[in-house]
Amino acid sequence: MSPPRGLSVGINFHITSVREGTIFNVMQFLSLEKVTGILSISFGRHIPEVAIYFVSGKAATAEFGAIVGDNVLDVILCQEYAIKEVNFAPGRISRINDKALIVRASSLSGSLLQASKDVDKCQARPFIYGLLPLYFPNTGRAEVLLQVMYDFPKHRDFLSSVPQAEGDKDGPLPHCVLLHRALSKNAITYQTPLVPIKALRQLLEIVQPLSEKEIENLRGYMRSLLPHPKATHMPIDRFYAFASAIESIAHRRGPEVGDQTRRVIYRLIQSTTKLTEPANA
Repeated sequence: MSPPRGLSVGINFHITSVREGTIFNVMQFLSLEKVTGILSISFGRHIPEVAIYFVSGKAATAEFGAIVGDNVLDVILCQEYAIKEVNFAPGRISRINDKALIVRASSLSGSLLQASKDVDKCQARPFIYGLLPLYFPNTGRAEVLLQVMYDFPKHRDFLSSVPQAEGDKDGPLPHCVLLHRALSKNAITYQTPLVPIKALRQLLEIVQPLSEKEIENLRGYMRSLLPHPKATHMPIDRFYAFASAIESIAHRRGPEVGDQTRRVIYRLIQSTTKLTEPANA
C-alpha cells in the first residue's frame, strides 16, 4: 500500500508489505509531494539496497551497483515480488551520479510506464528469479541472482563466453539476456531444484472436477508461491506446499485418488534436478 498523504517537508516512511503496484504508488506519491531525499528498496539483509534519489519531487538518479539509471526501474518492477522493505528518508542530496540519471522520459509516470512495458515484453523474465542462488562452476560459488546483477562486472566475462544460440531470449537488460542464456545452456544453474509449472497439470488432472472455491483457492495459493507472476518454475520447497494442498483435495475424493496423487507427487520430486530449462520455456 502507498504511504498516507502528509506534509511535504520531513516526510518519511517504512513499508514492509510490498505488493504489485506498491513501487509505482510510492514513487508517484513522492513525486506529488515534491520531496528531496533517498528512497531505499531492500530485497533482504544479504543483498545491497536499491537507492533512488529524489530532488524536489523528481526521481533524479537510481543505483543498484552495476545497474544504474533507467535500468534500475526495470529491475525493481520485474522483481517487485522479491522486495522486502521500502524506506524513504528526507534530506539534501550532496552529489548526483551523472551515470545514474533517469532520463528515459520527461515525467516519472512516463519512466515507470516505459519500464512496465519493458518488463511485460521481456522474453528472459520467466526464468529470472532474483532471490534464488546461482551456482557458478568456474568459481565453485553460489550467489543470489540479484547479487550477481549488483556485482555484474565480476561475472560479465564468464557469462559473455557462453555461445549465442538460435533459441536465445531477448530482454531490455543485457544482464538478463546473458543470465538466461547461461542458465538455458547449463553454464550456470540455480542451486535450488525447481519444478516446471506445467508439470503440475498431472496433479490437477487427478482431482478434476474442481469446485469454483477450490479453483479460486489454488490459483491464489499458486500466485503466492511463484517467484513472480511470469515464472515458469517453482522452487522445490514451494512445490511441496502446493502439492500438499492438492493432496488434501485428493484425499477428500477418496483413498484411491489420494494414493494416486501421492505417487505422482513422489515421481515429480524424483525427476526434479538442478535446473535445466526446457527449450520452449
